[in-house]
Amino acid sequence: MPTELPSSSAALLIESDPALARAFQDLIVLAYHSSVTLNIVCSLSEGLTYLQAHHVPVILMDLSLPDNAGRKAVDLVRETAPASALIGFHRTTDTTMLSDAIRCGAHEVLPVIPPSAETLRLSITSALIRATRLQTATEPVPSVDAHQTLSLPLAKVAHDLNNCLTSINGFADILLARLSAEDPSHYCAEQIKLACTRAECLIKQLPQITCTSPTPQLSKPANNAPAT
Repeated sequence: MPTELPSSSAALLIESDPALARAFQDLIVLAYHSSVTLNIVCSLSEGLTYLQAHHVPVILMDLSLPDNAGRKAVDLVRETAPASALIGFHRTTDTTMLSDAIRCGAHEVLPVIPPSAETLRLSITSALIRATRLQTATEPVPSVDAHQTLSLPLAKVAHDLNNCLTSINGFADILLARLSAEDPSHYCAEQIKLACTRAECLIKQLPQITCTSPTPQLSKPANNAPAT
């Protein structure tokens, strides 16, 4: 998958509001100078039908669709089009739905709707990069010996990382409280909090590795070998 939308490419927008759909269409033209086509459907069921017959590199989806919303909608789209980069959005100041979308597989979210053309292009690029990394991950599964080496410090690493994220989240909250929603820096602060949410999900996996790893055992000298 490319990390930039190539010329003559197509994206899919799942949006029930005609005015917002037109706004996104205009933004795509501004961001990609008419080289990218935005196909639009107005419901999740139409979107799933379209995706069963067409591959698109990027999907933009309203997380508050009338026929389905939130985590369930993200799950259905990811199951139908696992190779596509998915960007979720909704018009509200509550970021809970955006965080939930990231947790269940969205590659990017838009906290400000409609975004600027520059923000939309950056979000599409970020989503493509994340989707590509997931598909091309080729890291070998650690062996038992590797787990034995890594299991001991994992709990401490998870604890220290969690402390760092708590600090970052706290400063991000301070910024969000001081910045108006119209300030361009507000979007950056939102992205910091969303990045922390992603990191917290990864940290929760570390204790699982620790718990499932066998406890390292010190080797004992053989009976016929001198102890050192």
